[in-house]
Amino acid sequence: MNQYQHQKQQQKQQQKQGYYMSQQHLKLMHIMHLSGYALREYIANEIELNPVLEMEKETEIEPENSNEDDAFDNDFLWDSDDDYFEKNHRQASCNEDYFETPIVQYYSLQENLKAQINMLNLGTELNNIICYLIDELNDDGYLRRPLSEVTDDYGFCNGKIIDEGEIEKALAALQTCEPIGIGARDLRECLLLQLKSKKNKESRIHQLSIRLLEEEYQSFVQHQFVKIKTSLNASTEEIENCIKYISKLNPKPVTETNKYELLKEQIIPDFEVTFEDHELYVSLTSSEFMKLHVNTDSMSKELNTSNPSEKKQVEDYFKNLVTDANSLVVALKERETTMISVMTVIVRMQPDFFKSGDIKELKPMILQDISIATGFDISTVSRITSNKHVQTPFGIFSLKNLFMRAIPSEGADSAPSTSIQVQELIQQIVKKEDKSKPLSDTNIMQLLKNKEITIARRTVVKYRELAGVPNSTMRRKQQMIYSE
Repeated sequence: MNQYQHQKQQQKQQQKQGYYMSQQHLKLMHIMHLSGYALREYIANEIELNPVLEMEKETEIEPENSNEDDAFDNDFLWDSDDDYFEKNHRQASCNEDYFETPIVQYYSLQENLKAQINMLNLGTELNNIICYLIDELNDDGYLRRPLSEVTDDYGFCNGKIIDEGEIEKALAALQTCEPIGIGARDLRECLLLQLKSKKNKESRIHQLSIRLLEEEYQSFVQHQFVKIKTSLNASTEEIENCIKYISKLNPKPVTETNKYELLKEQIIPDFEVTFEDHELYVSLTSSEFMKLHVNTDSMSKELNTSNPSEKKQVEDYFKNLVTDANSLVVALKERETTMISVMTVIVRMQPDFFKSGDIKELKPMILQDISIATGFDISTVSRITSNKHVQTPFGIFSLKNLFMRAIPSEGADSAPSTSIQVQELIQQIVKKEDKSKPLSDTNIMQLLKNKEITIARRTVVKYRELAGVPNSTMRRKQQMIYSE
């Protein structure tokens, strides 16, 4: 019987240890996804919840011979006439040249959204879910992660099982915040959120625009206007007005004009790449786990109680706090080690870009390439590179902009091209075309094929639009206007 109980107890301990390791791993996955600013907010929240966690305070440098100077100042202060100081104070206040720099307080987009949510009084649990979703938003305000994945991560991070419907309810509440369109999962949802927030809901064009996006979005994207006209039972003029109406909407919830003047200022680069003595060096801009430490002094004070039962409860409570604190410090350390490994491989694969700062020097690179080189899972690499920025001698770059798929070339000796290089080729082709007879997308596709780059016509359209080149019809109209 004793042996059976021992085996049972050992099995429970193994299960508990496996669960704890799973919790720690998921905590690591979560903080890997956070950018520098979001990570500091997360750590500040953990410090507030866990009394044994402390952030290292910066020590102030005291001037030499401070004791002598203080003694002199004190004697001068107490021996002087009080009227003298009052007189000087009045003179300073009345001096027209006296100027005090105003203090301007900025709020990040995340802080602004959380402030809006706190004013809604939605309840603690729903409020926490919405704040979690806010931290998961991309820089443009979209929520790119699937709700099922967000549900799993939130549940594991909080040690509870949560229904996906709760996440959807929280997202619906978030989407009521400003700027309108925040939390949208795709362009269609972003446009619909803006339309449904407008006041002129009774107008014919407004209602048709909503129906167009809800019922005929794919036809709208593919410019099948005849099909849209028939399906919505609308006139050509009404469809044209709907298109104009929708075109005035903002395709991105967060842009340069509604970032509350600070999103770029609030960007904290996570990495720094320097070029010295013909060598590239990678470093982290800050080490959060080095600043964080566990303080058990408060634990020893609380344990000074004569009640054994109360002492045991307090002891267990503080042990859990210390365990959670240590797991966070370990997770932060592992996060930084993983970040350095991933960034080092990225720099190794893109040396020309980091030496010149020219995006045209970027070589084809995808997450799988980094995963193979580092040995980390693709999901880990994705989290590390998401919402992260790197400081270079040529400016700050988002890591996600360094990734692009290769466009294979037909020639055996030809190196694969990138989308940036294809866009540049399209610009060169259009620049040399006969302005009176602009090249169609099919013609451009054939010319690219002559250069051993084979892509579909729809891909040509995509890259042409990214390069800012109008279609052949618009280019012909522009030429007619200029020639008049």
